[in-house]
Amino acid sequence: MAAGEMGHETRVGLIVNASAARDVRRLTSLARTIDVHERVNLVARVLRGLSGGRVGRVMLMPEPAHVVERAVDLLSASGVSPADLGFDLEPVGLPGDGEARDAAGTTLAASAMAEAGVACLVTVGGDGTNRAVVSGWPSAALVPLAGGTNNAFGVQIDPTAAGVAAALYAADPGRYHEQTRQAPRLEVRVDADPGLTTSALIDVVLVRSGWLGAHALWDPATLVEAIVTRSDPSLTGLAGVAGVLCPLPVEWPAAVHVEFDPAGASVMVPLGPGQLVSIGVRDWRRIEPDDRVELGRRALENDSGDVRDVGRWTLALDGERQIILDPGTSASVRLATDGPRVIDAHGVLWAAARSGELARSAAPHGTLAGRGAD
Repeated sequence: MAAGEMGHETRVGLIVNASAARDVRRLTSLARTIDVHERVNLVARVLRGLSGGRVGRVMLMPEPAHVVERAVDLLSASGVSPADLGFDLEPVGLPGDGEARDAAGTTLAASAMAEAGVACLVTVGGDGTNRAVVSGWPSAALVPLAGGTNNAFGVQIDPTAAGVAAALYAADPGRYHEQTRQAPRLEVRVDADPGLTTSALIDVVLVRSGWLGAHALWDPATLVEAIVTRSDPSLTGLAGVAGVLCPLPVEWPAAVHVEFDPAGASVMVPLGPGQLVSIGVRDWRRIEPDDRVELGRRALENDSGDVRDVGRWTLALDGERQIILDPGTSASVRLATDGPRVIDAHGVLWAAARSGELARSAAPHGTLAGRGAD
């Protein structure tokens, strides 16, 4: 059953990655650690915001840290009982022990929420979390709150305000159509395995070395090529690298293809939090919708066009090593425009305020009902 076909009850999904922002990059940079207590506080504020709308049910992703349940307890301790929230909390069913313990579990939870008829999702995690969500529900409407290491996809907004915006959107998605944008995605195919197709939301990076390890990228010397959809010089990571070379507005369906070379032009960027490094760039170009790029092709071929053995490589998707490429193998990446729908929470709140939705007793000419003009 598609989202929105569960009758008139307004449903919102809540996906929280309790382990985001806790990887090895805390040892190699000044990346912030978000402990479970802070995440509980953040989710409590989201729930309080959702209570201000017409939400009937909040579907949550069960996970080992029980962040949402602890957030409800925190609200109760502050004087807001579960009954005061005005909606029911219901975990989605998952196989095994019923809890999402990895990206695959997050993907299953997102798919279950689509089947449960939720109108939109509030996610708390990094770029990898949102990639896992979209893998399970490609057309999801998201309010992605930054809560990971790489947060190029997430937005910075007060969690309570984000909850209010999600509730407003869920009650009437058509009313806030102009406050959503279709995000691009990067469709990835490995030429040695035509059946292997996956996607990334922010970047696809070709990396020297044929191992996955802790998944994270931290050594600029290993970078070969990258395609980046979010190109903003104010961001850290590959999004910041692309942004220095070719800044693009977030609403533009375009990407940047970057080829790295230690002997190339030096670009000084924050590759990670507090990690200002110089990266050599050989070339870059802008990528338009449906353009396809063969990653590794130039590095694999010598001047005569023969393929040379450069050892095993890995593909990193949204900041995490995911796919090992055997020697002589390349991957193709296409910029697609059918990614998830991202809800502009700021825009939703502004539109609701202008229409009087946030002050239903407001009278014309700026005079609130029951209050005379001075």
